[in-house]
Amino acid sequence: MASIYKRKNKNGTTYYIQYYFKGKRYRDKVGRNYEAAQMRLGEVVRKIETGQFSLYSDAPLSDLIKHFRESLQADAHSESYEKRLGSIFNNFWRYFDAQRIKSVKQVDYPLLDNYITHRINNEGIAPKTANMEIDILKNLCNFGVKHRYFMESPAKELKRKKLKRAEPRYFSNEEIELLFEKAGQYEAFFMVLLHTGLRGSDAGNLRWSDIDFDKGFIRIITEKTDRRITIPINKTLERFLMDYGTETPKLFPKLDTDRKRNNVRLYIQRVLREAGYQWKRVGCHTFRHTFASYMVINGASIYDVQKLLGHKSIIMTQMYAHLSENATRRAVDLIEFNSKNVTNSGLTAVINERKLA
Repeated sequence: MASIYKRKNKNGTTYYIQYYFKGKRYRDKVGRNYEAAQMRLGEVVRKIETGQFSLYSDAPLSDLIKHFRESLQADAHSESYEKRLGSIFNNFWRYFDAQRIKSVKQVDYPLLDNYITHRINNEGIAPKTANMEIDILKNLCNFGVKHRYFMESPAKELKRKKLKRAEPRYFSNEEIELLFEKAGQYEAFFMVLLHTGLRGSDAGNLRWSDIDFDKGFIRIITEKTDRRITIPINKTLERFLMDYGTETPKLFPKLDTDRKRNNVRLYIQRVLREAGYQWKRVGCHTFRHTFASYMVINGASIYDVQKLLGHKSIIMTQMYAHLSENATRRAVDLIEFNSKNVTNSGLTAVINERKLA
């Protein structure tokens, strides 16, 4: 018996269809739209009854992409992610139309590999952008396998491109002083970014209920990685926030979307440019690099920084490792071995009482 059922989570209601084919039960995720679930179930039932149904259909490629995007709507994504996703699918369509690709059966590994090669060689996209598109293609094709558009994923053999990770640039003391001198309405936002290392999206949506002043911590679930992180509040930030206080649940209700925060990025660029500082890319995320960089420079371990930034992998945090060289030099300088202290029992380490600067 065919039916529609739903599941609820924090992001809303998602609809599924259930049907039987050759004695086996199948379930397909449709999305948030009940009418779309009705239409899909009706189409499946009609094809089963007329003997036209196949688990691996020769469906139009547009059906697969529409089905995939409907399923994504069941999950909450940031405004910037939705915009980027739309741009990526526009790139897909432009290339597939030029190659006269209309059916799911026409999609294979050579086509997808040629698409990525075309984007890199002919359109000049960076490896990082290529990897984003490869990830979306893999997700699309895996979705197609799950919902029986493909027997196996044609994107299975696509390999992500190697990235040459640049060392992150961070604000100098002079640039920090300048930004706070010119901060104006953004002063509190800059303070939170600089003293917590939060991403702009997480800082912009920070709530007073996320801050435990008694224990001195900020506790949030990050928007990008959906990880729970705990960040200690130092006395400087604590005193500032106690004085800052707002009557709204959010600290920065005027900065809680990507579009609103874009004005902050433009403001930072203008302030630095007018002062003669040359930056290729600068914005709210530069405060995050600054937080992490000064942490490492002043002796924090890469593992501590990873935890504070909420990175899933230590590989991401390794971009700051080169900054620890001076800190490790100072640490080694705390230990001196003196030949006068060599005894029969071995070498005695003379530990200086100097502290890390």
